Amino acid sequence: MSHWQGTVDWPQVAESDAKFAIAKATEATSIDEQFKRNWQGIQDVGLYRGAYHFARPGTDPETQASFFASVVGPLGFRDLPPVLDLEQADAHDAAYVLDWAQRFVRKAEALFGRRLIVYTGQFWRGALGDPAPDDLFSQRPLWLAGYVPEASLKLPKTWSRWTFWQYADGTGSAAVKIPGLARCDQNWFDGDEAALDALCRPDAPPPPQPSAAANGAWPGVEFIWPRTPAVAGDAVKAWQMRMVALGFQVDLDGVYGPQSKAACAAFQRNHGLVADGVVGRATWNAIFAPAG
Repeated sequence: MSHWQGTVDWPQVAESDAKFAIAKATEATSIDEQFKRNWQGIQDVGLYRGAYHFARPGTDPETQASFFASVVGPLGFRDLPPVLDLEQADAHDAAYVLDWAQRFVRKAEALFGRRLIVYTGQFWRGALGDPAPDDLFSQRPLWLAGYVPEASLKLPKTWSRWTFWQYADGTGSAAVKIPGLARCDQNWFDGDEAALDALCRPDAPPPPQPSAAANGAWPGVEFIWPRTPAVAGDAVKAWQMRMVALGFQVDLDGVYGPQSKAACAAFQRNHGLVADGVVGRATWNAIFAPAG
């Protein structure tokens, strides 16, 4: 779903055989005009829901990943893993786009606390050269675009199976009429409802608890909110103490929560950093940089 479908009547959609809907959330750093309504509407009628980001490799991947995560917000019950929709190169070569996508996935997964789904098809096999399996993409579920009979599907070499298959764009004999909306892309999930439910469960391990950072040394763990359990420890408290010394109002509780995130984002805005509220290496080093 995206703004191309206009205003969707979600109660009518729920009367069909549909079990899930995936809505476009963002493209580069813009929000799909129907996302807020679709995101709430899908949840209200009890369907499984997902959100996707349409990648634009012409601009910074970490910025896009942070924006995507901020628009979607924390994931919950019956929320599918977030999706990277990869079908544009923005005039870049294959090596650049693959590196861009890896950086996006790592950043988005750190923020969501969930493993991403990758949407692609002919673009991966053609423009990106159909690269061999690797330890990142091959371990993420594939949402395969292919408007052909299942027997004619061609999997990219990176994956051994598809998890979702976009089999129709709403036209042709394979498409079915879904009440409450205009023509839309249609998809199968490779599994039953119990498997779909399982896919919604958090699969990322809790973040390691950072130990004390001596002399302002980077502890090697990003501070992210929200996370369950929360990122906590002596290094968080050392960071909070440094923020207080710089004039920010932060509780010295050693837990990276919403107050710490807001202070971090304010610091980042003041220092020309991406204001995502995540204490990564660059933000940590800027905070602990010598005065003057």
